[in-house]
Amino acid sequence: MRSAFHVICLLVCAALVVGLGGCGGINTNPHQNRVTTVIVETVKAGTDELLDVPATVVVQGKRGVVDVQEGWLILKDVPLGENDPPTAPMTVTAPGYVTVSRQIELSKYSYTPVTVEMEEADLSVTGTVQGHVTSTQAEPITSAAVYFVQGGVGGGSELYAFTDEDGYYIIGGVPIGPETVTAQALGYISQTRVVDIFSDSSGGNDDLDFVLISGDTKVDVSGDVVSLTSGAPIAGAQVTIAGLPAVTTGSDGRFEVLQVPAGRQLIEVTAAGYDDYAATISVLPGMEDVHVLMSPQSPAPPPQPYTISGTVTLIGAPDNSGAVVSAYELDRGMEMDRYTTGPDGAYYLFVPPGRYRIEATYGDKTIGRTVQLQRGRVLTGIDFALLVE
Repeated sequence: MRSAFHVICLLVCAALVVGLGGCGGINTNPHQNRVTTVIVETVKAGTDELLDVPATVVVQGKRGVVDVQEGWLILKDVPLGENDPPTAPMTVTAPGYVTVSRQIELSKYSYTPVTVEMEEADLSVTGTVQGHVTSTQAEPITSAAVYFVQGGVGGGSELYAFTDEDGYYIIGGVPIGPETVTAQALGYISQTRVVDIFSDSSGGNDDLDFVLISGDTKVDVSGDVVSLTSGAPIAGAQVTIAGLPAVTTGSDGRFEVLQVPAGRQLIEVTAAGYDDYAATISVLPGMEDVHVLMSPQSPAPPPQPYTISGTVTLIGAPDNSGAVVSAYELDRGMEMDRYTTGPDGAYYLFVPPGRYRIEATYGDKTIGRTVQLQRGRVLTGIDFALLVE
């Protein structure tokens, strides 16, 4: 089968030379023609056996279907892009198989042959998810990436797919159960959700669509600053978001910061007689007020209250000091608490009930998981291990 694939590649190249004056339809001057031809063959993993079902291929937004009888697809007019050497995102999905996605290197002067090995999926424990990624202007976003991570960021294996020119994506072989899914695209604010995946054998999943906000979007952010112990508003507090000029809270503790860039931004608050406050918030159109709770200063820190705790083990480090553990509320995309570990690696977070992504970071290493905190409950043993080089 593989030799037949090579033969068809040569025949296609010869035909393109005759018809277009250059193999793959690419002129020897790459600045005159910025497209190429990609020939994709799909086989069962570990074999030369062709797939017995049609596979859908997306390369740089261009979509086509592999011919079941021949086992390959000739995909023309694939944009070369601006990278040098040119690269392109590719996704291959077939019914009953685990989706394959990766970056491929394109030939500027010839066709690009690609062989994709696909593993069979167990349809009783995996599902297929599809949907569209669009902008707030309802325009499709090409080559957006949609990532599924079982158990939250840093946990389990990752499956992803790229969208075509219609903003459409499809991913097969996604493990059932709760999954963290993120859609991202160049020039847009990424969007993350936690969803429950159902198996294909049980009926499948509803479409999962995303609407991404342009990275140039600006938002007016308002909120209040109050005392953690008394709940009283704090007047005269200095509030800074995303490094913009500080604003001062009024007698009611209210503040408003204008034209804050959308995305995850740092908010810092200082007030006389209170510990400094810092957190990361998700700045998005239509966001709720930011509620800042400040702790009164005291000669010695009070006993640590907590609702989520665990340990961070830094493998390869002298001890477990310096890991930063953060709790992000998933429904609002807001950081609610953070803790820096000592030598024993223990951490303690105090957050209200809700769904959270707990992330442990040390240097450029991050690992995380998603948890559900019920009212009146305390979660313990949420442990992490990071390999430190």
